[in-house]
Amino acid sequence: MFKAACLAVLLATTSLTASPVHAAMSALNPALVQNLDTRPKKVILLPPQIFVFELSAGGVPTRMADWEAASRDNLRNAALRQAQEARLFELADAPVLDPAEQDTLDAHIGLYDRVAQAVFVYGRGEQAAWAHKKYEFDYTLGPGLAFLRERTGADAALIVLGADYISSGGRKLAFVAGLALGIVMPLGQSFVAAGIVDLKNGDVQWMGFDSSSSLDTRNAEAVNGLMRTLYQTWPGPR
Repeated sequence: MFKAACLAVLLATTSLTASPVHAAMSALNPALVQNLDTRPKKVILLPPQIFVFELSAGGVPTRMADWEAASRDNLRNAALRQAQEARLFELADAPVLDPAEQDTLDAHIGLYDRVAQAVFVYGRGEQAAWAHKKYEFDYTLGPGLAFLRERTGADAALIVLGADYISSGGRKLAFVAGLALGIVMPLGQSFVAAGIVDLKNGDVQWMGFDSSSSLDTRNAEAVNGLMRTLYQTWPGPR
């Protein structure tokens, strides 16, 4: 979902100005908001899954493994650091899993990707036709991750997914050349979603989304700022 959504936004973002686009959004389970005492106290951080691409001058994306590793490390470190600084909950890395457990986790991450798309499109209640979904918040992964609760004693899991398209040197030169013709081609686009999932039943409790044409997930401080912004939408007192 995130690779496709990010690329779709990128291809649609040819404009007459080059100002960066940045927006943070969120969706909340009303049951959590109505009873803040049920907020998770211990949360495990599942390994962040972000796909990072370099865009050629012609707009062809190439997946970059080294950039991807740096971005995933940045997201992990920022998620841990900002949760601690904001005193949201106790956040720790997920345990090492055996092959069967890893397969189960991978399947649920794939399911989460689909659920996150539904939450982003419908669950925020931004469109009149789907306004009721903001209050009929029935998004869930099911109980398949309950084994993580048994292994760790955690109440919930934090899942971070995303995609980042970064311009090559050639594309930046093409951008400058395009300006002379009055054409501004998009230089890049990122889309990141973070979500808290109850480990007992798989219910989604909260999701924060960020879409930006200026964020570079390889930049540790920029990612710290991203996670700080996303966490600000977590409900209740700090």
